[in-house]
Amino acid sequence: MNKQKKAQIEVTFNWVYILIAGAVILLFFVGIVMKQKTVSEENLAIDVVNVMGSIFTGAGVSEQTKNFVGTSGLADYTLTFDCDEGVSTFGIKGQPNQIEDNIQPFFSPSELQTTQLILWSLPYKLPFKVSDFLFVTSVNTKYFIIGNDVEFVNEFLNATEGFNVLYIPQQSLSEINPEKNFQVRLIDLNGLVNTQPVPEKLQSLDDNKVTLITFLDDGKKINYYRKEDRSWKLLNKQGPLQIVSLGGERDAAKYAAIFSANHETYQCNMEKAFQRLKYLLEVYGGPEISRGTAGGKLKEMTDYYLENPELGAIGEPCLSHLQEADFNVLQALRFLQVKVNTCLISYPSTYSSCLELITEAQNLQQANQNLGFRGDCLTLY
Repeated sequence: MNKQKKAQIEVTFNWVYILIAGAVILLFFVGIVMKQKTVSEENLAIDVVNVMGSIFTGAGVSEQTKNFVGTSGLADYTLTFDCDEGVSTFGIKGQPNQIEDNIQPFFSPSELQTTQLILWSLPYKLPFKVSDFLFVTSVNTKYFIIGNDVEFVNEFLNATEGFNVLYIPQQSLSEINPEKNFQVRLIDLNGLVNTQPVPEKLQSLDDNKVTLITFLDDGKKINYYRKEDRSWKLLNKQGPLQIVSLGGERDAAKYAAIFSANHETYQCNMEKAFQRLKYLLEVYGGPEISRGTAGGKLKEMTDYYLENPELGAIGEPCLSHLQEADFNVLQALRFLQVKVNTCLISYPSTYSSCLELITEAQNLQQANQNLGFRGDCLTLY
């Protein structure tokens, strides 16, 4: 081999060596940068979910208040929400760090990507206040309310002032326009939208960005749907869900259904409320109330009238309304406690058994009213 060829080989080898070494060094620094990026994102996720948790806790105890929370620094991130077996989770999509909550019932879409969150709480009563329900949504989540229930339409529009809500007449479905919103929820008060094709301007959106809730049986039952190409896919295939509440204006359980992503997260968060109801019944009636023995606040009230015979004509009917008369408090508390225990045994598979809470809550409400209106007595709540 002559010297010229040997020199050419050495030059070629040197360049190959330089390229390989340069690539290794470059990959090393890229790896460091990516690792730092990953660490930074993980740290950001931890900080964000911790702050979110504090904000949600504060908003949840601020009864009947709306909070608009700026999140412009997180506009490129997707916030995720879920609930399973009575435990809610929320965090940043793609990040492992999430906060779990098994106490506060909060209802939201499964994902939000926004510059501003909207937080709103309403008290849930059955018949006394059980918990504050927290609704989480965003300024770029569009709600279209459809139907001829004028009373509820007006109530909902007034109650959600500041939200991204629009009323659409049934005959004007073709006019629904998602514009540039992140996602769309249709609220059908007549249970008819699901029988028609998905409105044309919504058909181009991702299926998981378009959902529908329909109300049946005068607003007492609900079905959840998700867009599937040009039609609607029923999610709760075991049948319509009953709204467990006493009704009335700004019914928290009804509003919770509207803001829930689907039937699973709705039932999961309602389970939290029923669990809290169980504990509160023990406060009002004592742990022994399920055996028909008064405890807690009820025992204090009973003892008060027993130990003060000078109350005479007042004390006697009060004792009767507490433990003897039709719709007496002792019986009503006991039956409600029995029903809530049955409801929670294998929730949500026994969700239908939770419907019996409505009747027993109405009976307790009547018993409590009898104390005040008929007996001129101290009331339970």
